[in-house]
Amino acid sequence: MKRQFAIALFLIATSSAARADIVLDGIFDGGDAYANSQVVTWFNGHKTANSIYGDFDNQFATTTIQYGVDQLDGDLSGTEYFFLYIEVPLYAKNMIWDIAVDDDNFPVANTDPNIGLTEDDVAPYRVHHETHHDPGDLRLDFKGATGSEKVVFVDGNGNNIFEADLADDADNAFGLIGFKDSVDYLFDNGLATEDLSLARFVTMSFEFQFDLDAVTNSELLDYISNGIEFHLSPERGLAIPGPASLALLGLAGLGLGRRRRRVGS
Repeated sequence: MKRQFAIALFLIATSSAARADIVLDGIFDGGDAYANSQVVTWFNGHKTANSIYGDFDNQFATTTIQYGVDQLDGDLSGTEYFFLYIEVPLYAKNMIWDIAVDDDNFPVANTDPNIGLTEDDVAPYRVHHETHHDPGDLRLDFKGATGSEKVVFVDGNGNNIFEADLADDADNAFGLIGFKDSVDYLFDNGLATEDLSLARFVTMSFEFQFDLDAVTNSELLDYISNGIEFHLSPERGLAIPGPASLALLGLAGLGLGRRRRRVGS
């Protein structure tokens, strides 16, 4: 009886008050009808001894997740799913890359922010990258910027429970049906290619669609409460901003506005 009551409360808490179906496109914007948000801690799981963003035993950075029960935009069947959106704060990772930025291009020669990455883009990444890689070894081509990036959910001991990456791979667990990430969003909307992305105000993000099952969905949220592991290589390498700066960064992220909807696959 207690379990059934808990499930009922979960379904009530995560159901959207007004029908506005969620767009599974890899980003969170005004087109998404998430009923719930929660602040959780996160850390960088890549070479944690050198990262300024802590590790499992020292989690102090935070991000806001979005989750809820809703229909998928464009789905006329009326089927409801459990959706989950997770992002890296913009100060730690944005979606930029440039095929011209390699080991032989230091400092970056380009000075026009409209045609490619500039030294202002690259410098904050280099600050962190060279603390645990060879000097001049920063790679901000597409593969270097996204090839090893991922999100991981962990148990209470920091062991991996669920993993998804920017290469469109995700564990078949917790009733996962589909997911999109910020790279998908940029490619699907013609905003970037593998040669170049100038998406300075688009953060690394993941959007998941799961079967609706209150027990499994609640279990997933419990794991997330242990702290989210992001694999950031490279990370921005900037000091974590204070509340005022964070607020400004949040507004910058919201500046993405409402975009063309796509149905995820």
